[in-house]
Amino acid sequence: MVKHLRNYALFFQGLFILPLAHGQVDQWDWAPRESLTTEQKAQLGRYCQGQYINQWQTSQGNSTQLQADLITRDQTGVVHLEGRANIAQPNSQLSADTIEGVPDDYYQASGNVTLRSANALIRSSNSYISNNGSTDTEFENASFLNHSSKFRGEAKSLTQETNGVVFIEEGFFTTCEPNQESWSLYGSSIELNPTSGFGTAKHVQVRIAGIPIFYSPWLRFPIDDRRQSGFLFPSFGYSDNDGLSLSTPFYWNIASNYDATFTPQYIQEKGEGIDVEFRHLSSFGETTYEQSYFSDQDEGDQILLKLTSSQRFNQYLQSGFIYEANPTENEFPEANSTSIGEKDHYQQSAYVSLNSGNFFNKLTYLTYQTPSSSDDEPFEWKPRFESSYQNVNSLTDYSATLQYTDFYDPAEDNFDGERIVLNQDLSFDFGNDWLTLTPGIFAQYRDYQLHDYSNSTDSDASLEHITSYLDTGLAFERRYTNENGAWRQTLSPRLNYLYSPYENQTDIPDFDASESTITYSRAFSHERFNGNDRVGDTEQVSFGLESRLYDENNNEKWSLKAGQVFYLEDRYVGISGTTSDSSPVDDSKHSNLLTSASYYGSDFSLTANLNYDPDEDNINLAQLVAKLTPADRIKVNLSYLYSINNSDSDDDAKQASFGTVFPINQNWSAFAQYTYDFMDDEATKQVSGVGYENCCIKVSLSYQDWIDDDNDADRGIFLQFILRSLSTAGRSNSNATSIADTYWNQGKIGY
Repeated sequence: MVKHLRNYALFFQGLFILPLAHGQVDQWDWAPRESLTTEQKAQLGRYCQGQYINQWQTSQGNSTQLQADLITRDQTGVVHLEGRANIAQPNSQLSADTIEGVPDDYYQASGNVTLRSANALIRSSNSYISNNGSTDTEFENASFLNHSSKFRGEAKSLTQETNGVVFIEEGFFTTCEPNQESWSLYGSSIELNPTSGFGTAKHVQVRIAGIPIFYSPWLRFPIDDRRQSGFLFPSFGYSDNDGLSLSTPFYWNIASNYDATFTPQYIQEKGEGIDVEFRHLSSFGETTYEQSYFSDQDEGDQILLKLTSSQRFNQYLQSGFIYEANPTENEFPEANSTSIGEKDHYQQSAYVSLNSGNFFNKLTYLTYQTPSSSDDEPFEWKPRFESSYQNVNSLTDYSATLQYTDFYDPAEDNFDGERIVLNQDLSFDFGNDWLTLTPGIFAQYRDYQLHDYSNSTDSDASLEHITSYLDTGLAFERRYTNENGAWRQTLSPRLNYLYSPYENQTDIPDFDASESTITYSRAFSHERFNGNDRVGDTEQVSFGLESRLYDENNNEKWSLKAGQVFYLEDRYVGISGTTSDSSPVDDSKHSNLLTSASYYGSDFSLTANLNYDPDEDNINLAQLVAKLTPADRIKVNLSYLYSINNSDSDDDAKQASFGTVFPINQNWSAFAQYTYDFMDDEATKQVSGVGYENCCIKVSLSYQDWIDDDNDADRGIFLQFILRSLSTAGRSNSNATSIADTYWNQGKIGY
């Protein structure tokens, strides 16, 4: 709220210095939707019912023009205008029943006073306007409007002193339409000081539909772009396990390049705490410190902290660091508004990099804090240096990566050591518009200096390996005409040959290797493993067929893909254990049949992936995501995931989800979601809620029942609302995303 009050202040400052005009549609220059032109309607938001039409017209010439039924000047030089009085100046216009005053000095108007400009409108019963700045400018019983910002309101009294300070007595403002005053901000007394950049208000109320929902006896807020200290809107929520939760952030503007935010946290059934964020901005970059503290009624203190910095000294040189820590090991704050959460390992690293385009260098030092003694501590880098280079021309593409890492085992109970990696990839492009023909070689070199803690011995190992490959493809295209116009279809067969000979890697440890899940795109990769510690052996041919369909506007409508890998030799290299060319780790002759299909329609989209094992007649992966919009403002989301026979059974999944958002009327909507896990035979997420939205407010209320990461059932009620141009309040369910997030759409118009 405080952030957006600066707009309120700037508007009131401008009211007294903006030029004036006459002419009116009604009190607010408001035109309903049905009276607007087609072009004007196209500019309206979905829920807006009209717009302000400014009737201001610039007067001719540079002189002041007086109009009235009767105009007189007395002996003291005061001009009296009576009956339909009007004073037109080049940049302003004042009209009233009667006006008297001295040009270039002051005007005093009474009865139906209207002050207009190119972007502002003030109406009042009586006014005193100073033209020379020697006395205060005053409006009584005023209504005011800024056409561009759509800020409007009323006040018992508006006054601008000679020093520029603005006083508002018994006033309110809103950005809602005249026929939908969903929210408004009231203040019994508001003072705006443009010199200090601050405003103060007494007895402040935020009202929704006329009902006060927020009150403060006194409020200090910024009125310009200068950052100012103050409270931010609180957030709150309620769940079955936690009861009421509340947080009230306070922003502290310490200096132009320092600031801090303090967020007290309260959870009825858990305890209380405070989160802190401190930011520093230098000429090179930003440094941020975050800390979350919570005192749990049962578990005691819970703390997380994080310090990050990123500095760019010029276009080539950059450095930074990350320091994360969990001082209360295995205790994690129940309420936490920082960017750091519960982790198995907390990173503590620093780096410096030098980038000169196609030549990149980076030095990194990396360690971890592992709170749980039952978790294996990851290898640390003390340090890692990497350098990469790439050169591309019309015929060749050459890239090289050099990496040195000093791995350290913090537990000192297994092994560690130094590793040098050199990867070089050279390919040739002999293709054209319809043919892809790219042969290449991929050379890999590894060198290790190892230490084994179990027997306190040192050893070394090395590997030299060359992989050859050939990527080929054809591109066919045809055009045809249907009732919608000229469409285009492409057909692209692909063939990839990969030969990576076997190398014994029994003596080579595993620091960072992992095996990839085979997918359609992965079927054409030149490596079997991720990381640098395993060189996968294979001789294989990958076939693929892709087809895409484009409409008359060249928008992709259909995408179909199917492929399979055929192995000419068994594979003998695995992630761990000894390797032997007499003991294959995989002797399958082909991969699953890998298929993918996508459709993009105006009211329906579909993405489907299917992996089929023809030997076992099994489907190992079936994934379906469908989104329907059968009518305006109706959304239906369907998803199904079946993933079995993974290397880790914990990754197996079999679940379906249905979610929908549908309108009740022009402004009200309902939403619901049901997610079911067939493996655990239980519903993992159930959501039902309603939402209301118009041009200036959005509200969402939902009941949610879900299974959390610890496999515990929880439920809660979540309320979110946004007062457009003012602030956002409430809290979403941070533990489980759902259809409620789809409706909320980050507070944007529509969903």
